[in-house]
Amino acid sequence: MKRQRRESGSALIEFSGALILLATLLTGIFEIGYTLYSYENLVHAVRAGARYAALGARESGGDPEFAKAVRNLVVYGDPKPAPQAKPIAPGFSPEHVDLVLEPGQATVSLRGFTIDALFRKIPLNGRPLVTFPIVSGGSR
Repeated sequence: MKRQRRESGSALIEFSGALILLATLLTGIFEIGYTLYSYENLVHAVRAGARYAALGARESGGDPEFAKAVRNLVVYGDPKPAPQAKPIAPGFSPEHVDLVLEPGQATVSLRGFTIDALFRKIPLNGRPLVTFPIVSGGSR
């Protein structure tokens, strides 16, 4: 008769411990990567909106349609989006975009928006914020 060794299940236990550690590590990397990707898309959108606002602010004269066009550009990537247009981030809407037109500059930022990552929600109140000087002429 053969004797069973005491170590016969130790490889399976070590593998399961390592698998839990690796799964946790990869999930964390995915969450951080997704959050940074979403934030970078929002930074580019806010920058484009601030630039558009700075270039068109002199002609607009405080027109509410101009403010709506800037918000749509930030959210949809187009000042006049199609009715079925999708926002650049899930849950993102024009109400999350703040536009401040001052005498010499245009500032665009986000308020009340959160990036919904895998395990956590990251609030972006006041971030990203981009300010451009208002120019007298030029094309949009």
